[in-house]
Amino acid sequence: MKRTLPFLITLLFTAHLLAQPVVSFTPVSLSGPALDQPVDITSCGDGSGRLFIVEKKGTIRIIQNNVVLSDYFLDIQSQVMNSGERGLLGMTFHPQYPDSPYIYVNYVITGTIINRISRFTLNSNNPNDIVESSQLIYLEQIGVQSNHKAGDIAFGPDGYLYFGMGDGGGGGDPANSGQDLNILRGKIIRIDVNSTTGALNYGIPPDNPFVGVAGLDEIWAYGMRNPWRISFDRTLGDLWIGDVGQDEWEEVDMVPAGTPGGMNFGWDCKEGNHDYQPNNCSGNAVFTWPIFEYPHSCNPCPDGHGESLTGGFVYRGTEYPVLQGCYICADYGSDFIWIIKQTGADPLTFDVWVQDGTGEISALVSFGEDDNGELYACNLSGTLYAVSGSGFLAIDWENVSASIIPEGHKIEWTLHQIFGVTLFEIQRSFKSSFDDYEVVAQVQPVEDQISYSYNDPYFQPQTAYYRIVASIDNGSLEYFQS
Repeated sequence: MKRTLPFLITLLFTAHLLAQPVVSFTPVSLSGPALDQPVDITSCGDGSGRLFIVEKKGTIRIIQNNVVLSDYFLDIQSQVMNSGERGLLGMTFHPQYPDSPYIYVNYVITGTIINRISRFTLNSNNPNDIVESSQLIYLEQIGVQSNHKAGDIAFGPDGYLYFGMGDGGGGGDPANSGQDLNILRGKIIRIDVNSTTGALNYGIPPDNPFVGVAGLDEIWAYGMRNPWRISFDRTLGDLWIGDVGQDEWEEVDMVPAGTPGGMNFGWDCKEGNHDYQPNNCSGNAVFTWPIFEYPHSCNPCPDGHGESLTGGFVYRGTEYPVLQGCYICADYGSDFIWIIKQTGADPLTFDVWVQDGTGEISALVSFGEDDNGELYACNLSGTLYAVSGSGFLAIDWENVSASIIPEGHKIEWTLHQIFGVTLFEIQRSFKSSFDDYEVVAQVQPVEDQISYSYNDPYFQPQTAYYRIVASIDNGSLEYFQS
């Protein structure tokens, strides 16, 4: 009969708990025309390796093999107001691009404070050219003043188009746009670009929260101030929002995939987790709170935490496993960098690390992904940064067992991944404290192999304790002890 040794499950993951990934930003050496005030970065998902760079003045450029192509992908400068926070602010590709050969843009119309959401069509004879005359206008929203235009635009995993609208400008939301469900300002909007509803050039998703009740049908969430960069986790589908604060708090919001719409992020009753103008909301208002906030305390920058959040992305590339699942964002004023990683779902919990990027980055205005999920960032000065990560990846022990077999004792273990592991050492002791132990084996990890076993020819009639020690390539050790 097979007997299993009793376990004293003592996980010594001190190194994991203290570990902080280090994010690095390396300027990309480019040839060709210089980038002119880039504000957005994206890829088209066709495997071409091209990056598409939105320039605030009303143009989109293509980078291929680190060469900025001389011809614009899109040029609508004559239609775009390029001043202050106004400009061509965001773009995205149809999820089935190029089979559905469309791009979608968010810009402020020249001479106005009006945001416009439009679709343009690819030139069927040139994969590097959009037909400017093909514009199909979806909707427009007038602002209050010239700032707080938000501007990001992205498709969710449900195939619907989402975009942020700022509260329209002016300090403190003077028009109370954030809580007004009869206006698009201060909202996250969700529309269906593959259908139409009535006379609209787009469809209203039937599960939008205000369909059939008071409020505009296009609204998916409200209570935003100036959501400067939104993104969907390409693996899990969660929505991440970087909402720029007023005078005291910058906030990051996260909505897990599958969450119904209708959430109220609080502005202008709340700024982050704190009262701002609480009388603008009813006493029974239900808020969706930030998953992270930091003080708006940068007077002047770079001293203090920051003054204007630039939302980022959850890293889902393959080149830097230490960053896997980490949301990376930064502050425009202080150059501080935040790394946020979800640790629990019910309730939502997160690890948060801060990194001072002074001297490494400068006034980041946007992040973006390439086709493979690798991250980039940019600033208005025209610098494109490649984002990388270093540090060690904590071991995720999936299964460890020790059992008595006719040949002695069998030790088996499985990990989710072995990145960074240089050696497994099997130690045996007759004391659970491992004050004295003997190294009985060393096992070399094999690339792409996650399950291992070792037979220890030990037959003495007393309880033995085994400990697996994983050596990490940064010199640290991680243990599983039984």
